[in-house]
Amino acid sequence: MAQSLLRTSLRLMAVVALTAGIATSALTQAPPAQGPDLYRDKITPLLGKYCFKCHGPQLKPKGELNLSKFGSEASIRENRKVWKEVLNKIHTREMPPPEETKEQPTAEERETITKWLEGVLNKIDPNAPKTAGRVTFRRLNRHEYHNTVHDLLAVDFNPVGDFPQDDIGYGFDNIGDVLSLPPLLMEKYVSAAKKIAEQAVVSKEKDKLIYIARPVPDAKPPKTPKDAAKECLTRLATRTFRRPPAPDEMDRLLKLYEVGEKIEGGDFEKAMKLPIRGLLVSPFFLFHVELEGGMETYPLSPWELATRLSYFLWASMPDDELFDLAKTGRILNPPVIEAQAIRMLKDPKALALSENFTPQWLQIRRLDEMKFDHNQFPAWDAGLKADAVREVVLFFEAIKSEDLSILNFIDSTFTVVNDRLARHYGISAMGSGFQKVTLTDAKRGGILTMAAILAATSDPDRTSPVKRGKWVLETILATPPPPPIPDAANLKTDPESANLPLRQRMEKHRADPNCASCHKRMDPIGFGFENYDAIGAWRDQDKGQPIDASAVLPEGTKFNGPVELKNILKQRKTEFVEGFAEKMLTYALGRGVEPYDGPAVKAISDAVVKNGYKFSALIVEIVKSYPFQYRQKDKGKR
Repeated sequence: MAQSLLRTSLRLMAVVALTAGIATSALTQAPPAQGPDLYRDKITPLLGKYCFKCHGPQLKPKGELNLSKFGSEASIRENRKVWKEVLNKIHTREMPPPEETKEQPTAEERETITKWLEGVLNKIDPNAPKTAGRVTFRRLNRHEYHNTVHDLLAVDFNPVGDFPQDDIGYGFDNIGDVLSLPPLLMEKYVSAAKKIAEQAVVSKEKDKLIYIARPVPDAKPPKTPKDAAKECLTRLATRTFRRPPAPDEMDRLLKLYEVGEKIEGGDFEKAMKLPIRGLLVSPFFLFHVELEGGMETYPLSPWELATRLSYFLWASMPDDELFDLAKTGRILNPPVIEAQAIRMLKDPKALALSENFTPQWLQIRRLDEMKFDHNQFPAWDAGLKADAVREVVLFFEAIKSEDLSILNFIDSTFTVVNDRLARHYGISAMGSGFQKVTLTDAKRGGILTMAAILAATSDPDRTSPVKRGKWVLETILATPPPPPIPDAANLKTDPESANLPLRQRMEKHRADPNCASCHKRMDPIGFGFENYDAIGAWRDQDKGQPIDASAVLPEGTKFNGPVELKNILKQRKTEFVEGFAEKMLTYALGRGVEPYDGPAVKAISDAVVKNGYKFSALIVEIVKSYPFQYRQKDKGKR
């Protein structure tokens, strides 16, 4: 019977996994502009004069982008990402390309277009219909599984070396669309459930977490083993499912207990192992299950909202305080969920946000696969790599726990290092443990000058201005360049320039017209970091010649070195805040941010700016946002 019930649970899980899907929601429509049609009368003629030659109604517009098809403010807002890129290219004078056309907009014309576009993209219509989006039923990833098992049963079962690697979507490993359930993983879950149940019934916390009731045959009326099991399993199932169990679910769990009682010869404690195993292979444990509501767009239940909040900030299940607030429904009150977010950020368990979000946001997990040339970079070993990654995580943790400005990510007057990393940076010797230190040299400060970032954006044998520039565009400015063309030239295949300093090799590379359009955005930024070698140590020469860290950005701004470049990037803080908010919202929701989320991202970003760029403001605005608290019905059920 036990095996039959387990198989039933597994079949139910398979159904959940197979039927889960994400709905593509209709794009929001803003009302037409009132008064004179500025887009028709002023903007369209300018676009026609300078842009439609390449991006017009022709058969094959450049980059497959036809700007002439957007006939209203509403259509532009619906395609916010496209037009944000257009705005950026006009602002930085990359559009129209000066190398392809001599006829350029005047300063007044360029300002007319950019100011109008900024106004349209920043406009939020409170009367526009809202779209919440739909998150695919998300399987717990490996980190969430480990944390949840520990908080549920006080068992420290680490699945990292046993479970298959989680897939990545939108840069993160908690995205529902890619967290599939292959047969191998299902086998691992069944095997793990048995091991965890064995440990749980003998753990030091068992009386607190499992055996909250015991048989009392002499009581009046007597409490039978089944009565005690029901009391224990009701609480355990509520915590496991992150909601109260249904009557039929309790019936199945009690049947498992009865089978376990027979197997274990009436031993109450050991008999609980079988229902615990059943709970651990339930789809309602292994997945973030959010049930369909009656309306097309509907609010999450209190239990679902508490679960979203806990897995966002703790990568684990809710604690007793969150469960109590879900039970009474008070978690739905904005002041309450705001207070909970602040409380949870201060809890030690919020270190999970720093450890899980940070390396993925900053793309430094790739260091696990990189092997640097030991002859060129003997200092880079497993220890220094681990220290460099830890610095980034602890720096994020300091900003989070001290509620500092998120602009510290661009530049800061402190970092968190140990003695080995301090020596690597040329900082005065200190103790062996990690410490927060004040920086006296502006050449360090912020994530851009950290060894982990600089190494992750290098090649194994040299620096890479292209990768570093691309990383800044993607991560700091949220304006990634398009993928390289298939036949793009490669520096490694150019023997004639092999002995030249990298700066000269790059300039030769950029002469290729197929590469110039993207490289003129990436390379200048990358050149600003050339004083840092491939593993992030400071240097003054490359191949015996002085480093040239000067460059000119596409819009004509000149700078020399990382300090001046960071000052320029700080002036573009609006782009950073929006991009950072979008990444954090993606992580919080477990789905990609879509065009219809644009107003929410803008509202979150504006609130962060209004609150002095504080980290807590970002988190609070996300958990209070419409996409976080609401859900869209499955497309097939509308």
